[in-house]
Amino acid sequence: MKQILTIFLTFISLLVWNCASAEKVEPRKIEKVMKVHAGGGLRLRIAPNIEAKKIDLVPDGDVVETFGETGEVEIQDGKHGRWVKVKWKKKDGYVFGGFLEFINVK
Repeated sequence: MKQILTIFLTFISLLVWNCASAEKVEPRKIEKVMKVHAGGGLRLRIAPNIEAKKIDLVPDGDVVETFGETGEVEIQDGKHGRWVKVKWKKKDGYVFGGFLEFINVK
């Protein structure tokens, strides 16, 4: 009986500790909605750099939700910008911000 009680208390302690240490997930704040302005489309990548693995190609004219910029200003194909964290069609990744333009959302 003592062994069962010890196992039960250990289980409850682990359960309480796990719940207390769980990371709280806050909803992401959408900073802007922007339109892709790149003739052949814009590569969605897993990390904010040109060498990162490609996830998909966002077509020219499509809209992405942005969640902030990262890194230093770079120049790519004559465009100045930073890498931008975006969501497009339920896919999260990074695109080069030099090929994004602001749009008015009402």
